[in-house]
Order: sequence, then structure tokens, then C-alpha cells
Amino acid sequence: MLRLIMAALIAVALWQFGSAGVIHAKAWLAPVLIERAWQKSREENDRVRPWPWADTWPVAKLTVPSLGIEQYVLAGANGASLPFGPGHVFGSAQPGDPGTIAIAGHRDTHFRFLELLGTGDEVHLSSADQGEQVFIISHRTIVDARTQGIEPATTGSELILVTCEPTNAFSSRGPYRLVVTAAAAYTDEPNQQPAF
Repeated sequence: MLRLIMAALIAVALWQFGSAGVIHAKAWLAPVLIERAWQKSREENDRVRPWPWADTWPVAKLTVPSLGIEQYVLAGANGASLPFGPGHVFGSAQPGDPGTIAIAGHRDTHFRFLELLGTGDEVHLSSADQGEQVFIISHRTIVDARTQGIEPATTGSELILVTCEPTNAFSSRGPYRLVVTAAAAYTDEPNQQPAF
């Protein structure tokens, strides 16, 4: 009987270690596959899923030169994309297009750096069509998602980066959002001169 209990305990322990290993393997492999999908998307100018069953695909590359940040933005700010990177909010302007582009990310992973951004910092957004937009941080606000929305620009182009607030909280379901707004500095369209 004791041997049976020991065998069961060892089997459970191996199962747990194996499950943890799978999580770490996914955490290592997903960014590699997303980067490959991004490169292929740019080459083919088409949506390329990072793995066959993925519900998302890379739509842009977000870069903050002053902080050394480079992240791939995935289609949709939902449970299918946010575990793997920041997500483009459906209904906002597409990366590379004029208008308000909204991108959301988790405060404790991909968008942890938002608390370090200040007025005047540059954020670059590369689109799949080889274009690049440069935005300058204009302001930061905290909104209550229960009573306030995000107001898009009525003219010009802007980038809105959103994460939960406070950024160092243990609770994951608070109503407050840190909203970092950046105005377009210029757009470098594919095979064209930058528009100033």
C-alpha cells in the first residue's frame, strides 16, 4: 500500500513539473514564433498567424528607443493576444493609418514600462506595410473605466497606450487605467518621403 501511495505521489510530482515545463517552453517559444510571423507578414504584406491555431497575428512593432523596448503588437486586445504581447484595440485606427491608434497591454508584463514614459519621449510604431510612425508622448492620465472612456483625436493622428492602474498593485481587476497619449511627429510611408 505504501508503495502505491509513493508511486502516486511521484506521478503527481512529475505531472506538476512537466506542466511547469510546458508553461516555460511556451513562454520561450511564443515570442520567437511571433517575431517570425511579423517578418513573414512584412515580406508577404498579409496576416500571418504565429502558430496554426492562433487567434491573433502581429500587426505592428512598438519601439521605445530611450528604454530599449521592442514589442510586437498583436491583433485584438483580448484574452487570445494579451498573454503574448500588447494588443491593438479593434475599432481604433490601424497601425500605419491616420487617426487614433489604441494599444492595450498588461501592467505586470508587456506594458510595465508605461510608468517610465514621460512627456517628450518617442514611441515608434512600424506597420506591416513597411511604414513607420513616430509619436511623441504628450500626456498621461488615469481614468476610471466604469465612468470614463478614451477620447480619440478628432483630427490628426495619435497613439494611445493603455494599461491597468496602479501599475504595482496585486489585484488584477481594478477599474482604473493609465492612459498614455502620444501625438504623431511624422509618418515614414513605404517608398515615400517623411511627411512633416
